[in-house]
Amino acid sequence: MLSRLKTTRGGKAVAPVVDIFPQITMGHHDDARIAEEMRLLKSLGFERVYFVLCNPGYPMFSNPVLALHPPDLPGLENHSFRSIASLGDPNFAYVHHCRRLGMEAYAILKPYEGGGGVTVPHGAQLSWNTPRVPDVGGDRVGFDNLLGRRPELRVKRKPDPDYERLMAQPVEKIIAQFCVEDIPDAESAKTPGESVSVQVKFHLFISADNGAYSRYEKPLSVSETVAPERVIDPNGFPIFVERKQCRSFVLTGFSFSPDVRYFALVVECGSKLHTIPQSMVGLHSAEGPLPSTVSTHIRHGGNPVQAARPPGERIWGMEQHPRVEESFAAAIAGLSEWGFEHEWHGAGFWGPGWSSSCAFGIARGKLQWMKGTPCEAYPEVREYWLDWVRKCIDMGFDGVDLRLQNHSGMVSDYVNYGYNEPIIEAYQTKYGVDILRDEADPLKVMAVRGDFFTRFVEQASVLLHQAGRKLQIHLRNCHEKPRLSTEFNELGFWAMPKIWLEQWRHLVDLADEITLKDYHFNRYDPTVAIDIKRYARSQGKRVWVHCYLSQGRELNAQFFNRVESDENVNGILLYEVSHAERGDVNFGLIEQCGPVGFHQPNERILRTIMKQCGFGELAGKAGAREIEIQRKGVSVL
Repeated sequence: MLSRLKTTRGGKAVAPVVDIFPQITMGHHDDARIAEEMRLLKSLGFERVYFVLCNPGYPMFSNPVLALHPPDLPGLENHSFRSIASLGDPNFAYVHHCRRLGMEAYAILKPYEGGGGVTVPHGAQLSWNTPRVPDVGGDRVGFDNLLGRRPELRVKRKPDPDYERLMAQPVEKIIAQFCVEDIPDAESAKTPGESVSVQVKFHLFISADNGAYSRYEKPLSVSETVAPERVIDPNGFPIFVERKQCRSFVLTGFSFSPDVRYFALVVECGSKLHTIPQSMVGLHSAEGPLPSTVSTHIRHGGNPVQAARPPGERIWGMEQHPRVEESFAAAIAGLSEWGFEHEWHGAGFWGPGWSSSCAFGIARGKLQWMKGTPCEAYPEVREYWLDWVRKCIDMGFDGVDLRLQNHSGMVSDYVNYGYNEPIIEAYQTKYGVDILRDEADPLKVMAVRGDFFTRFVEQASVLLHQAGRKLQIHLRNCHEKPRLSTEFNELGFWAMPKIWLEQWRHLVDLADEITLKDYHFNRYDPTVAIDIKRYARSQGKRVWVHCYLSQGRELNAQFFNRVESDENVNGILLYEVSHAERGDVNFGLIEQCGPVGFHQPNERILRTIMKQCGFGELAGKAGAREIEIQRKGVSVL
């Protein structure tokens, strides 16, 4: 039976989501401010609030500047240290003030948010002595408490016995291919293919640390061919059935000192050229391809004081989101001073990774670990997560919602990860195949990892239910209909941990409520995750869907109306509360910066929608009544 919460006439509970760390970072928070934020949410009639918790150790995640920094750094507006000093434990401060007002408090845990999503140049100076691990692209920083001590517990790349030999070979060629036929799903506005007659000029820059780049001044030899080529994505999957006409450029005639590990290839061209950088641009020796990692994302300074300093004298780690530059001049200016962030958003924010950037950062080597993604196959990792669940119980949270999505596993060739020893052993036990000798099925590797995660959920369920608390878990359409893809909402999507919860029915049985994290981008589709929704409904368990205030601009009557008419859904999560017009821009309900208060335009919209759909009119009715309303499919907007 569903717990008693206010609902709309169509039986939909509504609850806001507060993402705690961005909240306390973008504006100084003390007890009084948090108390007022909770009072504002209470005034809207909410009876439950969800809190995305700060992970232990405050790992860096969606934006490099959203990290723990010492206070009063010139040029940096970051209130994390002051807020934590004022609050003690921000997670406890929020649950305390939420429950004081009689609202339920649910903790959203992100087990896979281990940090390490970004790098700084090798040996760069940081604002404080945080753990760092050398990696492709620089020193990886911003880990949580576990990975800061034990980075070897991350998800591991498939071992290549030839890797060290290839890494020792000199770079003798740089090859770049561009598709000149129509690309219907290209990220850059679905433009038609470019003519083979467009003149192209290449500029080469080199670096030892991926911080400062200098122009390679010696002449380059460039040859070109135009021919049908097999176009593949970073995982080796074909993009098209047939071969496509491509312009292939081969750059030779250069020599580099051994300390040069990074290259920037800048294309000067009067028109856009389309490529998938991770699979169509790379380094080669005389005998063939070399291990390399290609990026189009140039780091972008977030602190003007540090940006004015030369790269070697700068304090790093306060950058904003890296940028893809399509302007020739802007690309050269940016990469020369900042270098590249490799594997940002994996293959790309959308789709298989098509790009029309004019600058490509090419690093020697491949990421040997999935950035800051802890591997669930290790008992130490699962116990670390369970201890976090215990702390949530001790802090007084009414329930825990386990979220998969994170910012710590952005890799483009995701099929090559998941080769930790316990996973290799479990794969052989389950499928009878030694994946170090024979080819693995990537989906089965994801399933094995999902089995280990399910063990954690089983143990978390026992802890929570013994304490009289509730378990909620995030699922997606991709768990009932898995496919190997980097598209939004799929298993290989850049923000996913690349696991398949094959036993999703068992997880629904373990949980008290279900969260569906699929993005709808303001076009709600009731068929998404339909099997999960129907099964949860058959078990009498509430299913929540997201109304994305920022990412989807879904705070509107049309979106609510579509959800209201979905008989298999019982709740709407408003993600997320914070509103900010500067810095890390959010579109929400409560001002993140400056005086605390509602963002009044959005408050008015929400109050109007809630009134139209009769939110709270059925307060006090039994959960069974909510289910009955949904079965009748009542729609009111």
